[in-house]
Amino acid sequence: MPIWHIGKRREALTGNSEVYKKQIVRYLEKRGYYLKASSDVEATFADCILIKKGETRESWLEAKATTISLRDSSFLSQLGKYLVGYVRRTPANRFGMILACYNIRDQRLFEQIFDRFESNAVNKIVTHIGKVSESNVRTSLGEANPSDIRKFFEDAIVIVANPSELQMAQDKITPPVPTTPTLSDAKYASEVLNKFGEVEPLQESDMICLDIFLLSIPEKLYIGETPYRSAKVIFREKPNVSFPAFRLEKGKLYSFNEMNKDSLLGNFVDLDSVVAVDNQEFDEDENNRRIVIRLLNMWIKNECRRLGLWFDDRTRSYFFPKRTDDDNPIAVVWIPRYKRSKRELTKPMKTNDKINYWVHRAAEISAKKVWENYYIQIRPRWLFSSDGKNLFWGERADRLDRAFRKSIYNRNLNQLYDVLFWYRYVFSETDVFGNLRLGDFAEGDDKRLIKVVEQVKVEADRKPQVELEEEIEKFDKIELQEPFSVKTLDEFL
Repeated sequence: MPIWHIGKRREALTGNSEVYKKQIVRYLEKRGYYLKASSDVEATFADCILIKKGETRESWLEAKATTISLRDSSFLSQLGKYLVGYVRRTPANRFGMILACYNIRDQRLFEQIFDRFESNAVNKIVTHIGKVSESNVRTSLGEANPSDIRKFFEDAIVIVANPSELQMAQDKITPPVPTTPTLSDAKYASEVLNKFGEVEPLQESDMICLDIFLLSIPEKLYIGETPYRSAKVIFREKPNVSFPAFRLEKGKLYSFNEMNKDSLLGNFVDLDSVVAVDNQEFDEDENNRRIVIRLLNMWIKNECRRLGLWFDDRTRSYFFPKRTDDDNPIAVVWIPRYKRSKRELTKPMKTNDKINYWVHRAAEISAKKVWENYYIQIRPRWLFSSDGKNLFWGERADRLDRAFRKSIYNRNLNQLYDVLFWYRYVFSETDVFGNLRLGDFAEGDDKRLIKVVEQVKVEADRKPQVELEEEIEKFDKIELQEPFSVKTLDEFL
């Protein structure tokens, strides 16, 4: 089963375990479950036991009002007890695990285990569970059938959500909201904004900018059979070549670029097998839609690499690394609206000329399909490293991230500038005046096959939180006009 991310993943923690458990149960009830037993009444091992309407199989809920990690021994020990309880039962009587939490650490590891069920990752985590668990759990896991252990993770659901996100999700389930809202509908936009907390009425309606941008993609997708078993083999064969975005799955190569004897990808497929399919018909199938999404994400990665950005697997984010031997910050010039502005991207944080760590502007940039169209979503964030390259992770990274996170910063003009910066710096199809600027794509095409067309906006008669000058901290004024000061981030801390 998949990992369900409901809303934003970096919200501040509020409430306690019992309140959070009730909110999760209410959400699941809206999804068609009903409560059979609860630990505060029947003293069950699981926080709650639920059954989905029309089914007889139980679902065991473990609710954590915190951030959970697959490197936490106490959590793994508890997970081991659930796992043993699962494998000891007959297949007909096994339960489905539902793990709910505010947030997850080690997201990539969670995806490997609970989403892709990778054998190596599952085996490693089970081994770790055995090491931190009691002897009877260790013995039971050693005697269990590996396929039964894998089935436990396949049957599990991980829900990542905070209380406000759960409430919004419930409201969207009952009563149902339109699956394709009219983006210019002021009433709809106002209702959405009201769910985010304090809002301020406007004298007249205003446009609210979202963090998603409409993509224009080709009408055709090309598919060809290939003898190559992985993309890595293709990259190794031509190591110094810039490939267009492609995807290789189950002996077939997919790309928006044509595959013929004169094209680069034509060298890696059976040309007689190449077919062109209509994208709208192709992505009606869920598995095909996943291929298109991965093609678009590869295109995004190509664009970012072209600019010298690095990709962090742990956070799925792009960032600017330190490129020189000195300690000078990296900055670029860009145009937020009309005037040119410098923006610090990577900078050492010092005390008495001693570097404590480096701070990096970063962003999660990914493709997704909503409202029957493809979009990119840009989520700015911060990353931290010891030397400008090797990123921190774990508790230290979380502690620094909390120091840089500002609640008011999430809803003001500076947040919009953060999103616009990444949009205009990485995807330069449109200039500040909205005129299309065509650039060269791979293989010398006279225009880009994929274009970022425009930022999505909604019209509303309210806006989130009022920007009060005295409440905006120094760091929120990061957009600097000339002369450019390099002390901004130091002054912040």
